Amino acid sequence: MEYKKFLLFGDSITEYSFNTLPEPNKGHQFALGAALSSIYSRKLAIIHRGFSGYNSRWAVKILPKILEHENNIAIATIYFGSNDATAAGPAHVPEHEYEDNLHKLVQMMKAQSIKPILVGPALYDPAKFEPTHQKEIQQGQIRSNELLGKYSTIAENVASKEHIPFVNLHAAFKDKGGDNWGNMLSDGLHYNGWGYEVFYQELLRAINDSYPQYSPENMEVKLPLWREVLEDGSNLEQFL
Repeated sequence: MEYKKFLLFGDSITEYSFNTLPEPNKGHQFALGAALSSIYSRKLAIIHRGFSGYNSRWAVKILPKILEHENNIAIATIYFGSNDATAAGPAHVPEHEYEDNLHKLVQMMKAQSIKPILVGPALYDPAKFEPTHQKEIQQGQIRSNELLGKYSTIAENVASKEHIPFVNLHAAFKDKGGDNWGNMLSDGLHYNGWGYEVFYQELLRAINDSYPQYSPENMEVKLPLWREVLEDGSNLEQFL
């Protein structure tokens, strides 16, 4: 029995999206990936392809292989930028190349009739992140909210040109967190439960607005409810 698929494609923020309690934060428990798996249960299969430390340049190299081995993908997130936006170092990608890479990723998905959703980087708290990541800082991998904001705007512009939805986490964290937006981050860069819950809410909003056919409430479940199954299961075959 084949399911259509929902691909989550991105960097560490995607890779960690099934972690129910990201360290070192001990607060609110919420996992984006698990929440999506739950709400799309018996509707879509969630395919988790997150790669810690990766940027859009490397994403362009690996997406063709993912698409080669995963058929029947209906909808997908593309979330790179938090590493691209470093001031220097091995993960840095210049603004013009980042823009070009996002177009390439979107067009690869469109070529396979996948409904893409672009996600832009959120906010950054150097006071939390930098003391425990000195090796990265020494390599020039310095982030700032100014840089992350620029890359978020680039992603938003690409989404507009490609006529696809955009999840603006940079604005959402400010809006939902107010002066306490830093409390959405587990280590200053990655998200804790609160941060992932905001991501989840904004993602579902984008799906509802742009791809209503894939809104959870608009999709039928696979197979009838158990009360509708005959005792000998003889009516199941028509649904398989």
